[in-house]
Amino acid sequence: MWKRTFRVLVMTVANMVVMVALHGNSRQWWPKIPFLSLRNESIAEHSRLLFNMLTVVTAGEAALGKFSRERRRPRLLMLLALPALLPLLVLFGRHVLHLDEKKLEIYYLSMVPILPLGAAIVEEVVVARKESDDGRQTTDDGGQDS
Repeated sequence: MWKRTFRVLVMTVANMVVMVALHGNSRQWWPKIPFLSLRNESIAEHSRLLFNMLTVVTAGEAALGKFSRERRRPRLLMLLALPALLPLLVLFGRHVLHLDEKKLEIYYLSMVPILPLGAAIVEEVVVARKESDDGRQTTDDGGQDS
């Protein structure tokens, strides 16, 4: 359990660092980095940023030898789902919650740690579920006589 928790925290921090680094190299100026300000960039630009963030972190994990085979499908799911989820979250903040500009900036800022954390947790749950299913199948198959 501690290993999984540590892995989630490390992945979240790595994603946040990469997000800030990538965001700093985009069209925004350095002092605005903590904010996912959509005044200067489109939602599609931020979705691309999320995709690139996960891709860079995945490449880094693979280069360090920390990206196992059973994590490929869950990570692919996160690579596709997280950028697709961002427009829905932005629209939710704007049109459902009816947040004003200042609160909208705080809402966007809260997504910086929440999105990578959510992605890491979902990935861990999917991997754990797959491992438990594989373990159950191994014990079920091993106990049968042919």
